[in-house]
Amino acid sequence: MATHPGALIAAAVVALGGAADRPPLVVVENDGRIVAIGEGGKRAALAEGTEPALTADGTRLAFVRGSFVHVLERPGGPVRRVATGRSPAWGPDGRLAVASPAGVRVDGRLVAPGASEPAWSRDGRLAVVVAEGIVVDAQVVVPGGRSPAWAPDGRLAYVLGADVYVDGALAVAGARDPAWDASGRLTVVTDAGVLVDGAALRGSRPGDVAPSWGVEAPKPKPDPNLLLPDLDQRAPSRLTIAGWGGSYRLGFTSATDNVGRGPLWVRGARTGNREMRADQLASALKGGIRVFRSVGRIRYVNDSDHHHWHLMRFQQFELRRASDFGLVVRDRKSGFCLGDHYGLARHRVKNFAGPRFFGSCGQFETGRTSIEMGTSIGYTDRYPAHFHGQNVSLTGVPAGVYVLVHRANPTGALRELRDDNNAASVRIRLSWRRGVPSVAVLRTCERSQFC
Repeated sequence: MATHPGALIAAAVVALGGAADRPPLVVVENDGRIVAIGEGGKRAALAEGTEPALTADGTRLAFVRGSFVHVLERPGGPVRRVATGRSPAWGPDGRLAVASPAGVRVDGRLVAPGASEPAWSRDGRLAVVVAEGIVVDAQVVVPGGRSPAWAPDGRLAYVLGADVYVDGALAVAGARDPAWDASGRLTVVTDAGVLVDGAALRGSRPGDVAPSWGVEAPKPKPDPNLLLPDLDQRAPSRLTIAGWGGSYRLGFTSATDNVGRGPLWVRGARTGNREMRADQLASALKGGIRVFRSVGRIRYVNDSDHHHWHLMRFQQFELRRASDFGLVVRDRKSGFCLGDHYGLARHRVKNFAGPRFFGSCGQFETGRTSIEMGTSIGYTDRYPAHFHGQNVSLTGVPAGVYVLVHRANPTGALRELRDDNNAASVRIRLSWRRGVPSVAVLRTCERSQFC
């Protein structure tokens, strides 16, 4: 396991160039899904899998799916299967260590036979776990230890028994999955959730495990040759409450305008039982069509008022506390059928050309192998309150002041001209009287999620 610390530190400095001014980001695993938690506690699903490992500059995410390690290029890039094994770990020079059936491999080369759980330090030291404990430079440094994690300053966190230690001292009792952020804060998982230096991680939920830190990946600049959409989210409107017997929901109308240079054009290709892979298409000024693969999922929805194909996670609805922007509840909506039904934004665009997407998203056609849907320039995807999941639950939510946030393209996978107009919100006051809720809108914020 020989390394060259000077060269590796230089490589790390180059790799981190420009990353210091980007917001920190932590990825976690929750019930077989990899989720990113960014500033303000905002969550975004990234991939199906386990054991996430994010590069320090946020541009690559390694994770396990089945018996293989995959790598996702961020943001919104392709997913590649790169190795057989588990426990991926990124080195400071960009090399990937994996625990294969034969032992720990680095970029395919076996460096520690019979070992598992690789962890890199910033100066290129590689810790692995064997039957005797944690090994560094061929020496057992922590007998019986597991789950090593290096701090930026070289300290080593690990699990011993049921507790997390740092360099021989007990750090957090009853904890697991140690990790460090770039500033040297210790992150662990306990029964209370994910903790960062002893405080709850904002945006974390029950079931979050295996934290891995990096920064937000740089957003690619739109290709000026492509006629891309621009999804401008309108603030929630027409709030109503429905329910009885202690179970109530806050309903709302949602609307997303396309004010871009081209349509949001989505094509689905069948991948399994009632599900398709969603690809995005964009025309080019110089001719031709660009295809962005795997921007989402399209699923057949068979409900009382819906029997057609939906693009999942096109919008997302959140109720957050006004005091700390903490997440209270999120919607359970099962996607959107995109189409040119409402030309409500025609006055906001220069090249309004009328409707293009007329279909009913394959209504009653469960056997379809492909489908197209979309939103043309100047059109709005609008759904009324309580219409097939246009609500959030108020059950158990105490009286108080909250922010209702609507987000378009919450995963960031759809290509757009810009994304700083993808969220809008209203500030509301929730009251209860004799077990029945009521809401009053205090403020509307068309340009911000922080109303």
